[in-house]
Amino acid sequence: MPVKYLCACALIGLLALAPASAVPVEPQAATATQSGDDAATSQETVDHELDLFRRAGVSLHQAMRIAEKIHPGSVTADISFDGALGAPLYKVRTIKSGQVFECDVDGITAEVKNSALFSSLQELNELDRHNLAALRAAHLKMSDAVLIAEKSAAGKAIAGGLANNDGRLSFIIIVVSNGGLKQVQLEPAPGRH
Repeated sequence: MPVKYLCACALIGLLALAPASAVPVEPQAATATQSGDDAATSQETVDHELDLFRRAGVSLHQAMRIAEKIHPGSVTADISFDGALGAPLYKVRTIKSGQVFECDVDGITAEVKNSALFSSLQELNELDRHNLAALRAAHLKMSDAVLIAEKSAAGKAIAGGLANNDGRLSFIIIVVSNGGLKQVQLEPAPGRH
């Protein structure tokens, strides 16, 4: 994988791990420990990725709906924007009936570029299985979390995923707002049975 792609993925991955709610994140802070050339390259990569995201005609929320229609009754567990190949693309993972599907949605045309079975729930580690079980039981879905995060951070979501905080499910949404990135963490109320 190209170094630029890995740097952009690492930045978004680091943002998703930070325990905070609607916290602004400075890309320069994430690269402060790198050498000057690496930091400049990483910053260029992040800037390029954000530029592609801003030009995408399809929103993250729309990409989720498209992916969920491929497998009716599925719910989104993870979604991220990917501009590594020079074109806006959303990578969406949905779950349904014990299976995890991965789908690529074009950020310009909304065309589904790829859709395949990613794995079964049994193949996942225990923490991932716990998070996905909690997602199925929660009243809040990823699409709801994205809309709440976009409103809270006054921007457009670029990624969303699940986290586990002391055994509780959390949605981590990364939002592009005022030229920067903000992380919004939402903890849904447990589902009622």
